[in-house]
Amino acid sequence: MPKLYRIIKFKRNCGSCGGSLVQFQAGDVEVNALPFAIGKVLVMSDIRTDDVRGNHAHHETEEILVALSGGCVVEMDDGKGCTETVRVGVGACGGSGVVEYGGKGVRNSPNNQYPITNNPDVKEALLLHPHIWRVMRDFEPDTVLLVVANMKYDEADYIRSREEFEKLAKKWTGLGGSAPR
Repeated sequence: MPKLYRIIKFKRNCGSCGGSLVQFQAGDVEVNALPFAIGKVLVMSDIRTDDVRGNHAHHETEEILVALSGGCVVEMDDGKGCTETVRVGVGACGGSGVVEYGGKGVRNSPNNQYPITNNPDVKEALLLHPHIWRVMRDFEPDTVLLVVANMKYDEADYIRSREEFEKLAKKWTGLGGSAPR
């Protein structure tokens, strides 16, 4: 499993009424369980294809990122040389997917192809840990992203300066470890 993120799977239910339903909830039930209580929910929409979002890290906040429509590339790094790049998106069958397309430091896949998981019974979400710099780019037209976080908004939890992030990263012992403020 990659160090900088985790993939969470949510079961998709298709009923006789048409359409499908994906639920997620706090708790210790393995199916559709969030790994934390919800502090805030954000919906990102009206994103232009050349927009760049994120460009920050958090001291304590964990976030789950789900593409409701469209998709984008998410670049992550720990400030110590470990980088991961994944694509989140909605596949042709409506299956939301998260697919790693590069290893450490790799930013482009062969032929710039970004495969998407299309399992119609599973929706996948990207769990972003604290102490990880994140950048979202290469948005598809009409992308809508759902972000579920474990904490309420607190500006003091954001690290918006890349220089400050790199200084702090040298002091961190690992993901989720205590971070100086």
